[in-house]
Amino acid sequence: MANSNLPNDVPGKVELHYPTDDESSDEIPSGEEEDSDDNVPLSILFPKKSKSSKIAEETPKWTKTFTDISMTERTTGYEARMEKMVEAVKNDNPVQTFERMFDDKVIKLIVEQSNIYALQKNRHGFSVSGDEIKTFLGVLLLSGYHRLPREPMYWSDDEDVSVPFVASSISRNRFQEIKRFLHIADNSKLDKTDKMYKLRPLMNLLNENFRQWGILHQNFSIDEAMVKYFEHHSGKQFIRGKPVRFGFKNWMICSSTGYCYKYDTYCGAKVGNAGNNSLPLGSRVVLELLQCVDQPSDHIMFCDNFFSSYNLMKTLKGMKIRATGTVRENRTKKCPLSSVKQMQKMERGVFEKMYDMKNNLLFVRWKDNSVVTMVTNYDTVEPLETVKR
Repeated sequence: MANSNLPNDVPGKVELHYPTDDESSDEIPSGEEEDSDDNVPLSILFPKKSKSSKIAEETPKWTKTFTDISMTERTTGYEARMEKMVEAVKNDNPVQTFERMFDDKVIKLIVEQSNIYALQKNRHGFSVSGDEIKTFLGVLLLSGYHRLPREPMYWSDDEDVSVPFVASSISRNRFQEIKRFLHIADNSKLDKTDKMYKLRPLMNLLNENFRQWGILHQNFSIDEAMVKYFEHHSGKQFIRGKPVRFGFKNWMICSSTGYCYKYDTYCGAKVGNAGNNSLPLGSRVVLELLQCVDQPSDHIMFCDNFFSSYNLMKTLKGMKIRATGTVRENRTKKCPLSSVKQMQKMERGVFEKMYDMKNNLLFVRWKDNSVVTMVTNYDTVEPLETVKR
């Protein structure tokens, strides 16, 4: 069909498809199926992503006037739990104390999973018992403070390196065989979204044993601890300027005496963290670790400026958890205190305070060796005392 409206400068052939009188214009060519989305505008199928609108946050109401931010609900249930623990362990020797943490459940887990792993490796003749696992762990603990250049030297007959205590407890070949098949988790049932899947069952059991009597102290702190490690692992961290730069970073909640109640290894961002995702990482870690605290009114939490923030203290206030910590200047919700540069020019011992009347928080900044800023949701600056250092 000739059509004068067609351009003359189009190279090649042009194909035209048009319905005839006996064909419906809505008929679908053979071999093709109609898609219900064909006639839907692209603006509906692919809507433009609107910029996330920020929810208007409540503006703090600052004042220098004294405001009572104390929490009236304070209990001392930790004292009864401490008495119960002391009564239970007062006659324990060091080995029995250790076995309260590495109890029969832990030993049973290691025995079962080690035997399963040996079967998975077609070593049907291998079998290990609970007593052998205890002996194996004892040798590992001994090697932590009695170090030799090489592992086989613990079974050497040379007088200068021999350790008869080890050689009489377990043979070298048996120790190495147990070490080869030692396992914590079943390889056929691993959750590989968790980077610590090889140790997670043991970590869960230890955390339960740490709190078998509950939280025993009024004051506890949340901080990080590094476990030195130089080999390859996706969970290994590098922190510049720390005494231990390479290794695994553990989040820990510990008492004022150093007793650990719960720990978890940091393996990067993960879905399902407790708390609001708008909070910094440190604040989310605090909320997750505090899930093990059954009676918040019994305790007071302390943390450093990596964890604390205005929003965290506000959240803890709503949870009836008393907390105090140092805080970074950019997490004070624009608290109208003198700037750090201004405070550095002042005399040592000068301080400023500011209350948030809406959420009952107190910010204090003072000049010590350097300028320090602290926030609390229950405490006050008084009484003031002079100390010598």
